[in-house]
Amino acid sequence: MDQQNSILDKILESKEIEEIEQFRPQEITETLLKYLTNREKDVIRRRFGLSGNKKETLEKIGDSYKVTRERIRQIENISVKKLKKTKQFDDLVDPFVKTIVSVLTKHGGIMNQDVLLGELLKLTGDTEESRQCVLFLMERIFRKQFIHNKEDSRFYASWRLPQTNMILVESTINAIENYFRERGKAAKAGIILKEFQQEVFFKQHAYQLSEDAILSYVDVSKKIARNPFDEYGLCEWGNVSPKRMNDKIYLVLKKNGKPMHFNKITETINQLKFDDRPAYSPTVHNELILNKEYILVGRGIYALREWGYTSGVVADVIRSILKNADHPLTRDEIVHLVLKERIVKKNTIYLALTDKHHFQKKSDGTYSIADTTKEI
Repeated sequence: MDQQNSILDKILESKEIEEIEQFRPQEITETLLKYLTNREKDVIRRRFGLSGNKKETLEKIGDSYKVTRERIRQIENISVKKLKKTKQFDDLVDPFVKTIVSVLTKHGGIMNQDVLLGELLKLTGDTEESRQCVLFLMERIFRKQFIHNKEDSRFYASWRLPQTNMILVESTINAIENYFRERGKAAKAGIILKEFQQEVFFKQHAYQLSEDAILSYVDVSKKIARNPFDEYGLCEWGNVSPKRMNDKIYLVLKKNGKPMHFNKITETINQLKFDDRPAYSPTVHNELILNKEYILVGRGIYALREWGYTSGVVADVIRSILKNADHPLTRDEIVHLVLKERIVKKNTIYLALTDKHHFQKKSDGTYSIADTTKEI
């Protein structure tokens, strides 16, 4: 049975890829526009940002033709009706409609507008012009087949099928948001899906909620976001939607998993583009110096304290190592342990060990804490 399901999944996936490969909204749009007069073409192109034009208001287009905005609206409506009555209309647009219906159905009947456009255009070229063509066709030509939900305070702009169960969609989004509040930390999609499928809500609606549908509903909610490392969580969390510099630094170090130079941290923050504000090395360095959760482990190199690093100079690290060992250590043993906590040259460690006020070299060549610095 599993093998049969696997074969079916591959057939469906192959069919979906074939549909998207043939999804060419610009060609459809330009073919349809040939049936319009020059003025009608110009109005449609300018109103919807087609053929390289920027979107323009009714007033602006009306001013250029020295007519009222209502007259431009009439031309727009007449043009749309004329397009729907062209002889080739059904043959031309059926593949377009079927592809969108197929993609929306696979994703639970509703998708974030940006995500939908990205999915539709991923194989044929995701450009601003192709996006505007898709939106024009969906908004004006197929407004009965696809419903546009405008962005509001809680949800992003989205598109859905008329038969989509919006009560289930909103209930699922509420359940996922509550799941994140209880979980308390971000995670990748695979982990989230596995855990959410153990929730009571999912078990009650499992037959209606595919994994693609769950992730699609997540993309619609403004309270949930995905960080540059593909981890999902609540927008209010600093490790998901970092706004403070400290949040950005922490997230970069956490994901790198090892110490980084402050210049490299700055570069990574700017590459990830958490927001429109650029990061500057002096600002990042200052934050690293002032915040106790970061430890200087080398020349300009910082680590997270939570990784087990301790603050202090090399001598402090050696002292801590000897104290925890509770017995003398050889020079090589000390070097090995120090290099786990500090990115320094061995000579720096050797030099620190020569300080007789802090360390004592025994006859067998091992080192211990000097009597003068031992704690009482």
